[in-house]
Amino acid sequence: MIDSDSNYKVDLARLAPGFHQRRFQARGVGFDAFIWRCGPGPVLLINGATHGDEYEGPTLLRQWVDVWKPAMLSGTVVMVPVLNEAAFFAAQRCHPADGGNLARAFPGRTNGNSTARLAHLFDTALLAQCTHYVDLHSGGGAYELLPWTGYFTHTRSVDKAQRAMAACFDHFWCWVGPFLPGRTLSAAHARNIPAIYLECRGAGGIEPRDLQALERGLKNLLQWTGVLQGRKLTLRKQKTRITRDVDEAHLQVHHPAPFDGLFVSETALGRQVRRGQPIGKVLSLDGKQSAVIKAERTGCIVLVRYQRSVRRDDALFTLAPI
Repeated sequence: MIDSDSNYKVDLARLAPGFHQRRFQARGVGFDAFIWRCGPGPVLLINGATHGDEYEGPTLLRQWVDVWKPAMLSGTVVMVPVLNEAAFFAAQRCHPADGGNLARAFPGRTNGNSTARLAHLFDTALLAQCTHYVDLHSGGGAYELLPWTGYFTHTRSVDKAQRAMAACFDHFWCWVGPFLPGRTLSAAHARNIPAIYLECRGAGGIEPRDLQALERGLKNLLQWTGVLQGRKLTLRKQKTRITRDVDEAHLQVHHPAPFDGLFVSETALGRQVRRGQPIGKVLSLDGKQSAVIKAERTGCIVLVRYQRSVRRDDALFTLAPI
C-alpha cells in the first residue's frame, strides 16, 4: 500500500519535449528532480547531496536549473540537486531521523526507515530509467579531500563507458576499485548502468576551482554521451589508480582515532609520506591520553580530517599510492 502523499510514477520516456520539474515522493520521503527531455536517446542522471553536508553538487546543479537552456538536445538529462533533503537541512552527513547513511543504504526497501525508503525511491523511480549516472560528493563538513573521480570495476563494456565518463572530469584524478555494497553506484552496478562518482574538496564549504572543474567535466560528459553536440573533446591526461583492494578507497576505515578527543594534523593534503611516518596525533580532553598517528602505508595524503573534534574510530587520514 502506498501512502496518500505518493507521487513517484514519472515515466521519463512519456514526457513531452521540454523542461520539467517533478517531485518524487513516497512514504514520507522525497526529492525534486529537474528534467530536460528531447525524445529518444541517452538518459543521464546526476545528483548531489547524497550526504547532507556536501554542497558542491547541489550548488552547481541548482545553478544549472536556472540558466541551462540547451538549443539542441538528444535524449534526457535529469538533475537532482539535493537527494537527501532532511540531512541537507540539518547540515549533517546522515539522515537526522534515523542516523542512516544514505550512501550505505542502497538498494533500500519500502518498509524500512527513512533512509532505506529514500534509497528505494531513488533507485526504482529514477536510477532504473537512466543509461548513465553520476553522483556528486565531497569531503563535506568533516573532511578535506584531494579531488578525484572514481567507479567500481564491472564488465568490460561497462568499464569502457565508465573510464570514458571519468576522463571527462579531467581536472580530477581517478580512483578505481572493486564493488562496495550500499552505495548509489552499487545500485547502478546491479542494473549494469555505467556510473561514476566525484569527490570535491569539502572542508565545510565550496572551493571555486572545484565548481569550475565540475562544470567543465559536466559539459564534457554531456557531449561524450551524445546528449549535446559540439567540438571534439580535448581532455587532459588523467592520473589513474586501479586497485583490487576493496578497502583501499573505503575512506572510513583508515587511520581510525584511538579514542575521543582533539585531532591535530601534522601533515598536509597532497603530501607524500612514508609508511610509519608520524602524520598526526589525538589528545584526550582530560589530559590523560595522547596517541601518535602513523602512516599505514607509503603514498599521497588524499584525505585529512578537517573537523578537529573526533570520536573513537573516526577516520583521520586516507593515503593512496599515487
